[in-house]
Amino acid sequence: MAASASSALPHGEAMASPAPCRYKEGSRVLMVTNGRQKGKQRWVKADVYRIEEGRGGTALHLREVGGSEEFKVLVPHNETTPLTDTHQMAQVVWDVTKKTPAGFGDDLVASLFSFMTPRELSAVPTLCKQWPQVRKAALHQQTHIAIDSSTEDDRHFWDNTTPEEAFDLGKRLVNLTALTLVQPHSGRWWCLDSMISVVEGHAAGRREAREKEGQQHMAEGSLETIHFTTTTSTSPSSTGNVNQHRPPIPPSFAPPPTLHALKAVTGAVQQHSVLANTRWKMPALEYVDLCGWDAITLGQFISSSLSLREVGGRLLPGQWAAVFERIPMAPPGRPGALRQLKRIGVIERERYRDPLEQYLTGVTRLQDVLSSRGCRKSLTRLDVESPSFANHHSLSALLAVDDFINTCCTSPDVPLNVEGNGFRGHFDLSLFYADAFPRRPSLFIKTAIQEAARQTDKLTYTISQHDLTHPLNDPSQAAVEIAKTLSFDKVEGVAVHNAPGFVPPPGSPSPAPAIINHLQQLPRARALYIWSAVGGATGRLLAEKMPREVESVEFGRNVSVEDRSDALEALGAEREVGTVDVGRCGEGAVSLTQGGAFDGWGSEGFPAIDVILMEFEVPDDLEDAVAVISSGLTSLLTAGVRGLRRAVVWLAGPGDRVDAIRELLPNGVAVGDFDIITVNGWSAWRIGIRATRRY
Repeated sequence: MAASASSALPHGEAMASPAPCRYKEGSRVLMVTNGRQKGKQRWVKADVYRIEEGRGGTALHLREVGGSEEFKVLVPHNETTPLTDTHQMAQVVWDVTKKTPAGFGDDLVASLFSFMTPRELSAVPTLCKQWPQVRKAALHQQTHIAIDSSTEDDRHFWDNTTPEEAFDLGKRLVNLTALTLVQPHSGRWWCLDSMISVVEGHAAGRREAREKEGQQHMAEGSLETIHFTTTTSTSPSSTGNVNQHRPPIPPSFAPPPTLHALKAVTGAVQQHSVLANTRWKMPALEYVDLCGWDAITLGQFISSSLSLREVGGRLLPGQWAAVFERIPMAPPGRPGALRQLKRIGVIERERYRDPLEQYLTGVTRLQDVLSSRGCRKSLTRLDVESPSFANHHSLSALLAVDDFINTCCTSPDVPLNVEGNGFRGHFDLSLFYADAFPRRPSLFIKTAIQEAARQTDKLTYTISQHDLTHPLNDPSQAAVEIAKTLSFDKVEGVAVHNAPGFVPPPGSPSPAPAIINHLQQLPRARALYIWSAVGGATGRLLAEKMPREVESVEFGRNVSVEDRSDALEALGAEREVGTVDVGRCGEGAVSLTQGGAFDGWGSEGFPAIDVILMEFEVPDDLEDAVAVISSGLTSLLTAGVRGLRRAVVWLAGPGDRVDAIRELLPNGVAVGDFDIITVNGWSAWRIGIRATRRY
């Protein structure tokens, strides 16, 4: 032990340690006051709150516990050099064989022993007849303890401490302010019962001490924080499997306590959710950061708080509502228990599917629950997984979150953390023309749309009756400003299709939404799908955003020759396309009666095309079907399609027509620079004609 050789109190001296590296933020030491009048200096406890490494040593910044005085002490790198203050005072070394410094009485002896852990105190032999009182006083002075599995000795001590012994220990820790449970990685049940017993024993001991000393001299509670963590030790004893034979909830040695000063519970995981069954009352609880608790259990645990400021976690909006529903609603004219709430954890979205109606309902319910319990204009930030931007339900969900922000947050411009959740979905550009799209989008709306664009892998434009009856050449300024900022770096597919159930009337114009002109290029887009009969103009605008190399372009059965040609012209001669597919999507094959499918392939403005695939239905009543196919295929193969290496035409029709086609185009026949072979389909009514360029 380091001690002073003189009876005078040293100035600004820390209790010396043989291992300066032991000091870290939160370490507690004894110091002698500097700032008090000479002769009235005294020993005080101080906590390390900042550490600065320097050339000569480590500078410790300390603050008096329960006071305002601050200290700065230099811990030399050379352990043989004594600790000094910043004024390089003379070396002072205490010697336990000499007289104890003045003012260092029995209470300070207890203070010295209060730096020892309960295990270390239990191992100290009886030093004198006053030792039981010194030990008791040392425990009374302890403010921080850890139930720790990091070392073999600590683990053995706590493993052999019964819940009743832990309760009795807690009764002596009447000034406990912080409790940490350090568990093995694979044993999150370890000593949970002891931790609960220590807490409940502390509450009982504090209540008894307060009754003894008088209520005016002692606050109702002192325990402020409970923290769960795992050991950083790599020893087998601390990382191996734990045999936990005791139940996680110990027997009750006292009624459920009120923890008047408890402000924070952090680091708890799913196994610790049994804490909700303790029925602790925690009116001062401000901060809770728990992982893996279900909504009902979490709500039960925090329901007694009147001071909540932050509740961490990740839950769906409806689950968050279930958490806070356990807290009583505010009586009329009263502020409510959630009036101080500043932040809740992440509002999640369902993964791997997108039930947006459920999300919307959950957000609305959460808003009602929070506001009815006092959380109005209270939240100072919001963490939310963004809804997709896929349909009108998506837009409604975004607007619901926006309304939540306006009701529950301090302002629409609170700090936002808008996340994706791994469910990419698709991004529908037609929503920029929706009647509900806000004229002055909030920060959240802008951020959420930007995040949805970053996450999506499929960009779409959905054509509906709205697009045929409303002008699309003049999008709102708000829509344009957002569109310019969007980054579609993950988009691989671009599609134009009709809204579900919508069939464009014959003769409908092909809408050309100008919002597409304001988009950035699509660097990873590899496929363009035009499935709508009136999707040509939209497809042309999207084609201009594609990269130089495109893997496939697909046209639906009802896309006209003109619209198909316009889209290919928009891709331009500088691009290369792997496959152009006509009539092979889910809408079905092209009917030979439509005509034109074999036409219009010779434009010099088209990109280079490697493969053309087509699928036709051969009607029963088309007498010249064989001739149409023969002449059409010849027209396609001799049109001079740049880069064409192969063309495959699939036909489905009556068996006699299939046989006639096979006779007309037998294997090995040549058409221009191509050799023809026929291949059987999956039935006798289906045949493929494959033309491969000769080299």
